[in-house]
Amino acid sequence: MNGLLIAMLTAITAAAQTPAETAQSLNTQGNQVAESGNNREAERLYREAIEIWRSLGPAFEAHTAGTLLNLGVSMSGEGHRAAAAKVLEEALALHRRALGTKHLRTIANMNLVASTYLMMGDDPQRAEVLYQEALPIERELYARDIQTARTLEGLSYSLVRRRQAREALPLAEEALAIAISSDGENGLDTALAYTSVAEVHRALGSGERALPLYRQARFLYEKGLGPDHPRVTSILSQEGLILMQEGKFALAEQSMTTAVKSLKKACPDCLWELAVAQNNLGLLLSQRKRYREADEALTAAVEMREKFAVSGGPELADSLQSLAFVRQKERLFDDAARLNERAQTIRSYR
Repeated sequence: MNGLLIAMLTAITAAAQTPAETAQSLNTQGNQVAESGNNREAERLYREAIEIWRSLGPAFEAHTAGTLLNLGVSMSGEGHRAAAAKVLEEALALHRRALGTKHLRTIANMNLVASTYLMMGDDPQRAEVLYQEALPIERELYARDIQTARTLEGLSYSLVRRRQAREALPLAEEALAIAISSDGENGLDTALAYTSVAEVHRALGSGERALPLYRQARFLYEKGLGPDHPRVTSILSQEGLILMQEGKFALAEQSMTTAVKSLKKACPDCLWELAVAQNNLGLLLSQRKRYREADEALTAAVEMREKFAVSGGPELADSLQSLAFVRQKERLFDDAARLNERAQTIRSYR
């Protein structure tokens, strides 16, 4: 009886709302569900809200853009980066038109589109165009805002991908200072900033500096998101790379194997994260001269990167070259030559 009464009251409340109020309620429910980790249900709620916002016309474009942005974030969280990028691009076009290019929500949208491009493994230039547009606006209007930190992190990561880690370091360190100021020592945005600085130090070959930063980020993510979240396991795999460089092969393999297994279970569609983890494991197995297992891991990394990379990228070229080395050790010389040739072709486009 009580359940029936609650259902009736809910229906009456919904009927009393205007369409705009209903759409806003659905968007809020979507946010709450997304925070609990149920991205699929959040997507359903966001899509319902978007349908209503669209029906209300141009006056509600900013609202449509905001819910589209939320939808894109949830889709990306499920690993559907290419589809998320299209949704976020539409949101950005609406934000630019409804709020202008300097509004903070527009800037946040630009950062999300750019970071999605980077996670799709494509040429970093697409992301850099957006980051370079956002940064002068942030310097002028939002110097200590977390969005400025995200832009600096994105530019830092892009430089690391271009093998320009030394130039990336001051950007990552500035982002960390802003994140701590804006989000506090224990926030999730601060965890992301720690990861950015760690990644630069790892790329510079400074494992002794990178490892404690990775571990601090992982601690914050475990505390805020849980031990099985893709961000946690992705960091665990990167820690494994440093342990491998230090010659701690058993510990490195434990970290990398755990990362692959956890990612497959928690987010099987997170191909970008899985490709990195499989590639890392393949490098370790290759160093340990376990070439058959290395071949399996690196082949998986290549196949994943081929699925999500729009036009190839430096990481795909790296994986192809690593796989070519393994195939040579397996005396599959024709395969090795073909893979090396393809890697060089990709690099020649950069």
